[in-house]
Amino acid sequence: MEREYSKEVIAKVTKLFGGEGLLSLKLSAYFPDQVNIEEPWFVEIDGLEVPLFISSFKPTGNAKAVVSFDDLDNDRRASELIGRDIYIYAEPDIDDELYWEDMEGYTLIDLVSGMSGTIEGFRDYTDNPLVEVDFSGVEVLVPVSDEIIVSVDDRARIVEANLPEGLINLYSDNDYDQ
Repeated sequence: MEREYSKEVIAKVTKLFGGEGLLSLKLSAYFPDQVNIEEPWFVEIDGLEVPLFISSFKPTGNAKAVVSFDDLDNDRRASELIGRDIYIYAEPDIDDELYWEDMEGYTLIDLVSGMSGTIEGFRDYTDNPLVEVDFSGVEVLVPVSDEIIVSVDDRARIVEANLPEGLINLYSDNDYDQ
């Protein structure tokens, strides 16, 4: 199963700091342990994702920091970021665990039949974990396995699966395969 990159808000720009485009940040709980100044951070402006490249970064206390970004070398330009969230795209860890109990409300799309349903819950049976999916009022228990679950997109809240033929019909009086 492939897990997509997730968008994580790592800080909020709170105010200008000193001058020359320096900004004060309030760091979130998702702020990375190490700051890689080679990787861009992002901010949304007028509905567009704008990359920000770090010139300098200095922690200043409990969950606070001062930062400057390339191309924002004066207070007028930097002030456009005040009040905005700063985010990164977090890479999934190789050993990143997928917690199905946190996916309530995700849409599960069956790539075989084209049907979609809403994940309503998770049943953690030993050697046979299942997700409860509501397909138009029909509750279907879907096995959680790499052979069935194709991908998970945390951002879009979508799970793609290749359900075994006839699985939905086992739970319904209707014949959905026709």
